[in-house]
Amino acid sequence: MELRKIQKTGGNTYIVSLPAKWVREQGLQKNTPVGVIPRADGTLLITTKPEGKVAAARKEFKVDDNVDENLLFRSLIAAYIVGFSEVKVYSERGLNSRIRRVVREFSSMVIGQEVTDEDPISITVKDLLDPLEMPFEKSIERMHIIVKSMIDDAELYLSVGDEATLEDIVARDNYVDRLNWLISRQSVMALKDPTFVEKMGVSSVTAVIYSFVGKHIERVGDHAVRIAKNLAKVRHRVNKRVSKEIKEALHSAERLFDGAIESLIKGDMSLANEVIESVGETHRRCEELIHALQGGNAEDLLYIGNISDSIRRIGDYSADICESVLNLLVSEAVTCSLSGEDD
Repeated sequence: MELRKIQKTGGNTYIVSLPAKWVREQGLQKNTPVGVIPRADGTLLITTKPEGKVAAARKEFKVDDNVDENLLFRSLIAAYIVGFSEVKVYSERGLNSRIRRVVREFSSMVIGQEVTDEDPISITVKDLLDPLEMPFEKSIERMHIIVKSMIDDAELYLSVGDEATLEDIVARDNYVDRLNWLISRQSVMALKDPTFVEKMGVSSVTAVIYSFVGKHIERVGDHAVRIAKNLAKVRHRVNKRVSKEIKEALHSAERLFDGAIESLIKGDMSLANEVIESVGETHRRCEELIHALQGGNAEDLLYIGNISDSIRRIGDYSADICESVLNLLVSEAVTCSLSGEDD
């Protein structure tokens, strides 16, 4: 760290000289505009990109005909999440239809990515979405609405057994994944580009915490799918008592999930703490569900056990969301006012 003294000229102008080596490395000259951004932690950021325009990041993947499809898809998702705005997949011997299909599936599975160029040996995908159009809060609230409807429809499936309902639950989970990947991408961009967080109106710490929350919601969605798929195996053999216990356990977990998101939206530390303290009630409901099946056959016990485990995990992930809420609120507040119940 270099120490430099503040100089004062005129009545209200303060000047700090810039390191000459840094100026030369950045290619700056006299009268070149730079951005000056005061930070919440008291530091001052100087950027050579005052308009907030960061050079497009490009990633290339060289593949062969036998490349593993799952590895390629996961690599494309990774490139998306870490912030590359242009991805090219190529092969010197030419791309086969299998590889092109994987790239197109990737393009359709994430938000804002479109195939913009294609020839016999390569295919290129570019990011066409302005991330500022999708603020963190909007994505989180949308994820909550979708996942909540998935939980509700899992209960509906228990009652009516409509296969279309099951298929729709799975389809909605794919969109939850897309939103989670977008939040993860934005949080990485926030760490890479300080001007990005200024435009989004959040701190880099807040962006990271939102990525944790998004991941927890995505996992709740996964368990809603798991519940529905296990119900499909056992629904016709579930008696009224077991059905009642499943619904009560689901309601208990869903209340925790709703409370967790409400605590985030309202910035309510007390509510977040209340949800964490209430997880034990959902665990108890899950235990009662297992007890209700005692004496049943082993196969049914397996499926109901999976359902019970997923309901329990929804409660646990709701508590994890609340832990993130507490982390967020404590990081943002200068003074946190905490109080207990009156004696």
